[in-house]
Amino acid sequence: MPLSRDSRSERKLKAIRRAEFRLRQNLDRIDWEEEVLMPEIEALKSGKSVLGLPANTAFEIEVVNEVSHPRKARRSK
Repeated sequence: MPLSRDSRSERKLKAIRRAEFRLRQNLDRIDWEEEVLMPEIEALKSGKSVLGLPANTAFEIEVVNEVSHPRKARRSK
């Protein structure tokens, strides 16, 4: 028995409404990225100052995956 005292129908309704809320947030994020973020990125790439970042600033991002050392063999007792 679930810890919640909600009926199965109530839990399903909550799940549907939460999914609708997440979808609305995702759609809003897409609009924000297209209307706000992308123009700022393009402005930065073209050498303009954006959000206080100096004009003509070049950014170079390098992603490095650290390789962990192989696990030491466990000693048997």
